Amino acid sequence: MQKKYFIIILIVLSIIGLGTSFYLVYNHYYPNLQGSVCDITAAISCAVVNSGIYSTILGIPVALFGVLWFLILGVFSWKVLKGRTFSKQLLGWNVIGMFFVIYFIYIEILLTTICPLCTVVHVLVLFSLILSLLLYKKL
Repeated sequence: MQKKYFIIILIVLSIIGLGTSFYLVYNHYYPNLQGSVCDITAAISCAVVNSGIYSTILGIPVALFGVLWFLILGVFSWKVLKGRTFSKQLLGWNVIGMFFVIYFIYIEILLTTICPLCTVVHVLVLFSLILSLLLYKKL
């Protein structure tokens, strides 16, 4: 029962992450239309991080990679829920996600700016990694 509960939490985390990442993609392309809900100061701002020199990789917004990452997390989680053996892939995917989180935290340190919504994504990835590790040990 606990396994099923962990998987459902992973699916919920992927949905929350998708929503947050979609907002960050929107904010990347339309930063000045409404402003970002998380632009508090120059040191606490999604717009600074989301439109700076590190906001794209090969011309693709990093937030779009977040959308893709959470989508694949949801697919892997769903497959594990349905009894398919994707626990290794789920764990591997979360390890990859955590490496990117470490990189993006480093970028925020370089920019001397914290993006609150990016931090939400980072926490979601960390929780997802912990849950996938617990699932892997249980399977």
